[in-house]
Amino acid sequence: MQVDPKITFWLGVIVTIATGVGGGTVHLTHMIPDAWIPAVTSWNAFIAFAGSGLLTALSGISSAKSGPLTGGK
Repeated sequence: MQVDPKITFWLGVIVTIATGVGGGTVHLTHMIPDAWIPAVTSWNAFIAFAGSGLLTALSGISSAKSGPLTGGK
């Protein structure tokens, strides 16, 4: 099974943005109402966490051959 590289590319972009927002690198002050900032930050942290795991799984699913650490040749 192969995963279209466009999917992993765009998911990677989304995860990168979510990491910046969820980790506090991107400051949301004056971008959205102050009352929303905690919820938006929390959701982005979750999206970054889940997306990172999904990217790892998609990479493993897409690999056609066994890797160097599996002992396969």
